[in-house]
Amino acid sequence: MIEIESLHKNYGKRAALDNFSLRVDDGELFGLVGPNGAGKTTLIKILATLQRANSGRARINGLDVTGAPAEVRAVTGYLPDIPGLYQDMRVEEFLEFFADAFHLHGARRREAVKRALDRAGLVARRSDFVEQLSFGMKQRLVLAKTLLHEPKVLLLDEPATGLDPLARIELRELLKELNREGLTIFLSSHILSDLEDICTRVALIAGGRNAAGADGQSVVTLSGGQAAASPGEQVSCEIELGSEAPGAAQALAAVKGVRLVSSQGRRLRLELSAGIAQTTPVLQALLAAGLTIVHFDARGPGLEERYRQAFGAAESGGKP
Repeated sequence: MIEIESLHKNYGKRAALDNFSLRVDDGELFGLVGPNGAGKTTLIKILATLQRANSGRARINGLDVTGAPAEVRAVTGYLPDIPGLYQDMRVEEFLEFFADAFHLHGARRREAVKRALDRAGLVARRSDFVEQLSFGMKQRLVLAKTLLHEPKVLLLDEPATGLDPLARIELRELLKELNREGLTIFLSSHILSDLEDICTRVALIAGGRNAAGADGQSVVTLSGGQAAASPGEQVSCEIELGSEAPGAAQALAAVKGVRLVSSQGRRLRLELSAGIAQTTPVLQALLAAGLTIVHFDARGPGLEERYRQAFGAAESGGKP
């Protein structure tokens, strides 16, 4: 759905993007993370046809963002990090204005505005001025505006910045719902826990280039709200037994590379130094000791740990 091949973008002598490549599949909810100044905003603006790359190629839904910008805009919804708002417009008037900008007319225009009000949860506030809305409601309004023309792809640049915790939860749920409806969503964010909650994969970017974590991977695959472990990578393991079993520690001691982090009643926490493949001998050892296992969860380091491994104490700066 989104194909990025060796993109370069310079601002004078400074490279904002330097041979960056990425592929986002149809229907993915895909995240982009990196330090300030990494090139995230520049990349999203190029995809949204607001800037041109110096070289390389980017396509959305098979359309070249440079060669067919009007067609790309027709299938793309873009939400900038600082969205513009006409504060002196009423909520419904604001949506009608942008429906006209998207060339929506007649019944299609009325239905689009009605759907946008429903999505934003602003039906009861339709006659209020935009300036009367809370920050969270304003963000919901601009996202609803972005969806007026029913795009296939959403490009979101730091959509949760400035939102309070409840508004962030509501935004995450809305993005999950839109993704279930079939939208491909590509978003940048500094809030790693939000990305970990909703994304299928997250790409790492630094200095305009594809960055890599300790495992050498530039794209982190997420599973169940956690980063999936690479082969041989240390994983944490949580186990719940059917009953308290003092003999569990002794059974696990016989398995090489297993460290018992804690044992509280029926719950055990382990670290497996040899990676996910070590879960099989762990399970076999517990079952051989006659223990009943009612819950077993093994996972690699979370996105926060992956970010720390990749970027460490990277210097902060302005976003290009």
